[in-house]
Amino acid sequence: MKRVPLVRRTPLRPRKLYRAPWRRDPADIVTPEMHAYILLRDRMCFAAMKDPAHQCRDRWGNQHAADDLARLTLDHVHRAARAGKRAESVKGCLIAMCGDANNNGWASAHRQDERDYLAEKEPE
Repeated sequence: MKRVPLVRRTPLRPRKLYRAPWRRDPADIVTPEMHAYILLRDRMCFAAMKDPAHQCRDRWGNQHAADDLARLTLDHVHRAARAGKRAESVKGCLIAMCGDANNNGWASAHRQDERDYLAEKEPE
């Protein structure tokens, strides 16, 4: 059987030579000063405050103490229930939490507790 070369019927699309990396809006970035303020305000993982049996883990699954500020992350919490874009990066919308609780759904299941805590700590 004789082989026939494949013939392209549509032209190839031109490639983009350079695509700029995605950058967060400068107004929405958590500054190092804000990060330090939130960690010092909360002093420990919010999940460990609410549930004494909670075992804090970083985003790689390594256990750590609930008050190990160097390993805690920040969770963005909307002031009211809504979906979509993350909450703004202001004192009243950020809470300290271990990476595991922040990423595995624990935080989403306890949003109202987080809102109540933030309303107490950061009154408008």
